[in-house]
Amino acid sequence: MRNPAQVQHGSGAKTAEPGHAHPAQPPSARALREQRIALTEAREDERRRIARNLHDDLGQLLLVLKLDVTLLKRQCETPHAQGSITSIATRVEETIEAVRRIVDDLHPTALEDLGLNCALQALARRATERLGIEVTLHCDEDDPPVSDRLATALYRCAQEALTNAIRHTQATDIAIELFCDDGQVRLTVQDNGQGLPRGDHTPATDGGGHGLRGLRERLEAFDGMLWLEDAPGAGARLRVRVPVDPC
Repeated sequence: MRNPAQVQHGSGAKTAEPGHAHPAQPPSARALREQRIALTEAREDERRRIARNLHDDLGQLLLVLKLDVTLLKRQCETPHAQGSITSIATRVEETIEAVRRIVDDLHPTALEDLGLNCALQALARRATERLGIEVTLHCDEDDPPVSDRLATALYRCAQEALTNAIRHTQATDIAIELFCDDGQVRLTVQDNGQGLPRGDHTPATDGGGHGLRGLRERLEAFDGMLWLEDAPGAGARLRVRVPVDPC
C-alpha cells in the first residue's frame, strides 16, 4: 500500500505530511486596519458604559450626600461644627466636579443627551474655565445629521486637536467650527500657537489620548479624511471632511 505522505511521481502533486499544516497567510493591511477600528469602537463602547454608570450611580449618590450635608449644616448651631461641615461640603463639591471631569473624559453624556453641538460647546467651555484660554465654537443651529458613532468620532477629533494645541503649541486662542453643507460635514480646529514642527504636516500624527492616526482610520470607515497642517498666518489647523452619515 502506498504511503499517503509520499510524493506521487509523474503527477506533480504532493500529499502534505501528516501533522503539518500550511502556514497561515498574514492579514492584509486592510484587514489589520479594520481590526484596529473594531477594537477602537469596542473601547469606545466600554468607555460609554463606564461613564454612564459613573454618572447615574456615583453621581446621584454624591448629590444626595451634598443635600444631606446642607441639611446638617442648617441644624448645627455651634461655630466649630459649622466650620467642619462647611469643609466637608467643599470636599463633596470637589468630588462631584472630579467625577464630572472623569465622565466627560471617558464619554461626554451631553453627546448622547443633547447632541454634538452641545457636547462641543461644553468641551470649549471647560477648556476656557480650567485653563483660562479663549476657546470658541461656531456651528450650525442644528446638529449635523450623522450617526452616533460618527458624532463620537467627530467629537474625539475636536477633543484631540484641542488637547494637542494646549499641550504642545502654547496656544491662547482656539476656534472650533462645525458646519454641514452639500452633503459634507466640515470640522475645523484652529489655534494661534507655534504651529507644527517641521515634517509633521498631515495626514495625522500619533499623539496622546486617542491619537490622530487612530481617528483618521475611524473617519476612513465613513469615507472621511483628516488633515493636520499649518494655519494661514500662524498656528496649527486640523480639518475633517466626511460625508453625511445616515442616523
